[in-house]
Amino acid sequence: MAARMKSGDRRAAIIRSAIHLFAEKGFRGATTRALASAAGITEPVLYQHFGTKRALYDAVVEAKASRIPGRAAELRALSAAGDDRAFFRAAGETILAYYRDEPEIPRLLLFACLERHELSELFFERLSLGFDKPLAAHIRRRIRDGAFRKVNPEIAARGLIGMMSQHALAHVLLPARFAPPDRRVVEQMSGIFLEGIAVKGAVS
Repeated sequence: MAARMKSGDRRAAIIRSAIHLFAEKGFRGATTRALASAAGITEPVLYQHFGTKRALYDAVVEAKASRIPGRAAELRALSAAGDDRAFFRAAGETILAYYRDEPEIPRLLLFACLERHELSELFFERLSLGFDKPLAAHIRRRIRDGAFRKVNPEIAARGLIGMMSQHALAHVLLPARFAPPDRRVVEQMSGIFLEGIAVKGAVS
């Protein structure tokens, strides 16, 4: 007879199986029967670990939010080195890795926002720490150096993220139609962005 799974392990297994279902159907579309079936348990067992479907959804959203990659330290080091091209390439690669390695995250984030789940704010805060703030800080510093045009750093940072994310998200949502973005996308998009923001002759 197989050993019974410990409570903590069972809870983690339920969360893992629920991630895909919530990412595909959202909170309203995923029934407790389907969630229990996906985990290989009965509904009463599901309720033993999570008193409500909402409690399970909260656990899934929080678990996936904690998986958002953070490369703030690496980006700060590249920023300090003064290589703008390397900095923006690294930022682009981080964004693409986010969509490639955790494809459920953008789907969960979209559902969380559309369904007005309060933990959608947690997603955005983690994203801000991982991407927005290091990018904006670099742009702000290079504006002070006279290398970049005088733009709003936060808006510019969101512009680069949007350029990269649009390509990656298209593949996540419609994989049969859009190929996954690769290094060439990073090279071209980061180059286009840098040429648009840099003062002529200030960046090699």
